[in-house]
Amino acid sequence: MSASEAISGWREIVGEEHIASGAALADLEANVSAFPARTVVAVVRPGDPGEVEEIVRIARAHRVPLYPISTGRNWGLGSRQPVQDGCAIVDLSRLNRIREVDESARYAIVEPGVTQAQLAAYLEKHAPTTALNVTGSSPNSSVLGNLLERGTGFRRHRTEEVRGLEVVLGTGQLMRTGLWAGDGPRQLHHYRTGLGPNLDALFTQSNLGIVTAAVVDLVPRRDDLRMLMLSFPDHHLADVVDGVRKLFVQGTLRSLVHIFNDKRILAMTNSHEVTTWTGLVAVDGTSAQVDLAVAEARSVLESGKGAEVTVVDQAMATGANADQLISGLFSVHSGKPSTAFLEGMFRSVPGMEPPEDLDDADNTALGYLACMPVVAVEGRTARELVDLVEEICTAHDIFPAVAVNPTGADYAEVVVNLYFDRTDAAETAAAHSCNRELHRRLYENGFRFYRVDIENMPYLTDVDSGPWAAVQLIKSAFDPDHILAPGRYCPS
Repeated sequence: MSASEAISGWREIVGEEHIASGAALADLEANVSAFPARTVVAVVRPGDPGEVEEIVRIARAHRVPLYPISTGRNWGLGSRQPVQDGCAIVDLSRLNRIREVDESARYAIVEPGVTQAQLAAYLEKHAPTTALNVTGSSPNSSVLGNLLERGTGFRRHRTEEVRGLEVVLGTGQLMRTGLWAGDGPRQLHHYRTGLGPNLDALFTQSNLGIVTAAVVDLVPRRDDLRMLMLSFPDHHLADVVDGVRKLFVQGTLRSLVHIFNDKRILAMTNSHEVTTWTGLVAVDGTSAQVDLAVAEARSVLESGKGAEVTVVDQAMATGANADQLISGLFSVHSGKPSTAFLEGMFRSVPGMEPPEDLDDADNTALGYLACMPVVAVEGRTARELVDLVEEICTAHDIFPAVAVNPTGADYAEVVVNLYFDRTDAAETAAAHSCNRELHRRLYENGFRFYRVDIENMPYLTDVDSGPWAAVQLIKSAFDPDHILAPGRYCPS
């Protein structure tokens, strides 16, 4: 491996100002999770897909592994850090073009550096009948980066929105998937799978290629949008989860439901008293459709399920006296990025206030780890998971922020956030010990995960029954020298 020769080659491609090595890499070491810093040989910042192709070819010639990032805000799971030592980071934030938006067909073609704020502002001006499926992360986080991590917005799962990908393989070859792979005089993005094997899923949570653009669905803006807020005590968690499943099965709900515990909510609200659990879901359509959905949701969730349902409309969310929690949550449900969750992340640590630059989380005292199991939308199962999480966290003297998020009738994504003060060695050690135990105990109890951090990734890819042998066959075809993101969601 000749890193110095590779760096010289990359410098010729991107220019001196777009490559960092040696002492200039020191700022990479800090990360909000306090994971041990990986050894990184360089950071190279291409400006277009052609430069990515050349970077890969040089990496292949000199056997220098590459680790692509979009905007580097994978907080709680590794930030900008690779899984393994010895990689060069390919920072794709300069690939920040919105290549195309088709308002009538409801899609956008975006590159990895396109942020939530950037795309939301563009849509508001140029395609106002559509909206972005927003996440609770930073407005400056990457739309594409979150999608490729199988992230979830407030309206639906991001991977459901892919209509085609542009990818540079480990051979240096650029390819496109679905109908985008071909050419023709008619619309190419109305049929997402194309002819033959559907390749899109191969490039989410994988190390099989570097995605340089994606065709993503947009959310249509409908006549009426209201937000349902569900408040209920802890002993009704199982009942409410079962009620939510019923509403999905019968078609009343079409957007994801987020159910937050009081630790998460108290960090975002002006109130000092909240119920143990607060649920949120968007209901949209014509006013008549929304009226029917609200009535049905109330009938199911308030009758025997123990939830109090409050209906929030735009006037309530944007009024002068609106609670910051209500305003922030209505904003993200309507396709407008909000800083409410970022601010709440900082306030989750006693005595800590948000910094002036919320995106500088890696360089503050905030510590943040995330454990992300996935469960069936079944009240009893959700209850058992939450009880086990609380048992483990209590043993480590940690009060977790928990969200149980049914994406539909079948599965719920669960987020267990552990917050701590990174300047306190004891707190940091306790949080890391708790996070390791959460992953191991939950796995031993039959729970599985939908995302994982760079520290627990080697453990889960070793014990989990993933189709790793088949993945390695594909890896050998797409990336024959195994230079792309070694260890990322695979055993090597």
